[in-house]
This record gives sequence, C-alpha cells and structure tokens, in this order.
Amino acid sequence: MNKTIFASPQDAEAAFYDALQRADLDAMMQVWSDDEEVSCIHPGGARITGFEQVRENWSRIFKSGQRLQVQLSD
Repeated sequence: MNKTIFASPQDAEAAFYDALQRADLDAMMQVWSDDEEVSCIHPGGARITGFEQVRENWSRIFKSGQRLQVQLSD
C-alpha cells in the first residue's frame, strides 16, 4: 500500500475524521504510521500497539455497522 503524505497535521486530521465518518478502513490506515511502535487508545478501551493490531481494531469497529459522527469545535 502506498502511504499518503499529508501536507500538514491539519490535512492528516481531516483525513482521519473523513475516514472515520465513512467507515473506510483503507483511508483510515493511510493516516497511521505502519510502524510497529504505533499505538491507539479508544475511549474506555485498552492500549493497542502495532500497525496490524490497530488495523484489526478499526476493522472491527467499522464492521459493527455503527457509524460515528464527529463535530470538531474550538
């Protein structure tokens, strides 16, 4: 998979929330480093470490059918 290079942190953030709202696993994983040191902690969840574990966790979330809507504000 060719990784996307984001021009700014804001672009990466926008891509993250877009992928989240569309439940698009491939787009979501473009935002994450493919390093085995990468970690993710979902609210109320345990720490997940490693690219494949993070991918699997997002996959389960997206397959649940629940669609998440996020509104960012200052």
